[in-house]
Amino acid sequence: MSLTDIQSNALMAIGPCRIASLSLVALSHQPADADEPSGSSRAQKLSTARIETAFCMLSEGLDAQLEAANHQLPPELDDQRQACIRVLEPLHAAVTSGSGTVLSRIGAIPKVAELCLEQLEPTVSRFLEDLVQHLGDAERSREAKRSGDMLEAVRNAEAVGRNIRLIAFNASIEAARIGDQGKGFAVIATEIRGLADRTQSLLTEIAGFMRA
Repeated sequence: MSLTDIQSNALMAIGPCRIASLSLVALSHQPADADEPSGSSRAQKLSTARIETAFCMLSEGLDAQLEAANHQLPPELDDQRQACIRVLEPLHAAVTSGSGTVLSRIGAIPKVAELCLEQLEPTVSRFLEDLVQHLGDAERSREAKRSGDMLEAVRNAEAVGRNIRLIAFNASIEAARIGDQGKGFAVIATEIRGLADRTQSLLTEIAGFMRA
């Protein structure tokens, strides 16, 4: 899994919790004796699921994906993640446990509207913005390193090719020096030199594409 994949997964899992929290607050303010429209029921279920998904990603999923990608968030960004967990925790607790209905538990959260508008929304939005920037920068850095490593490998292979050509050239000279007894060896040396030349040409072409 690439860091770009994690970036997309985080946005899809965490981002919707902002509107979901506001949706649950709005639903919790409906009169208790009002008939529940089917649309409201679907909105409640969807919003509840989004809160649970976001909390799970923030508390466990993101760490697991980053570990699989061999990457770790810097301390300041991890602090922002923890802040998101803290601000989302009352809503997560309300939708996953307790007596009464989900909406009654949401409504019982002290100053729940202010919590969602003034704390959850800006905290989560800032975290996602910084996370996207960080993971994008880290992925570009990884790509640059991979390209550098590949170029280094090509350069090493080019050096090996040059050495093979030199060895083949010296072998041809030695075969010529010893006369008829070296003819067979001279043919082999010529073939080796030709293969080295073709390999060198291919490596040079690959290196040119990578440097472009």
